[in-house]
Amino acid sequence: MLRDEILSAATRVIDAAQNEAEVSLRSIAREAGIAAPSVYAHFADRDSVLDAVAEAGWAQVSEEITRHRDSDQTPRERLFQGCQTYVSFAERHPLRYALMTQITDTSPAAQQALAVVTRGLLACRGGDPQTPPSSESDRIAAALSVAVHGVAMLHRTDTPNLWLSSFSTDEIIRTLIDAAILQLDHAAGNR
Repeated sequence: MLRDEILSAATRVIDAAQNEAEVSLRSIAREAGIAAPSVYAHFADRDSVLDAVAEAGWAQVSEEITRHRDSDQTPRERLFQGCQTYVSFAERHPLRYALMTQITDTSPAAQQALAVVTRGLLACRGGDPQTPPSSESDRIAAALSVAVHGVAMLHRTDTPNLWLSSFSTDEIIRTLIDAAILQLDHAAGNR
């Protein structure tokens, strides 16, 4: 399908670019081996292509997290592995990750990524994965996701950063997970 080829080409252009200004419909079309006007049959403009790449990026990071999950690990270790995978994705694809996180409306794939975190947190408390999350668990999972996003953003550049110079990324992620689990425990105790 030409739409899929355009998305693949756009992803390659984005991953090779240093900044968003380097990504044009013309460069995407050239990478796909088509004329620039052919893109308009599938996308209204450059922003709609970038939105589709961002949505595909969320699906990819969720798939990578799921694929790297080891069923022999404890739920806490699986959640930790998922957070590591997330940060690694942001490091490997800095511009694509920036596009994924600058969208104002939460897309279906981004919601799915948050659901992966919520289920991972609930599993740490021994919860049934089929039990629907509460607004409290959703809020705590969102807070963990925002914190891990901060770690990912600090690792996107080679610029030294104040807080991560004394601690490893793994130590920070483990601390964030432990804090989220404590928040879930606290919320469960207040019911």
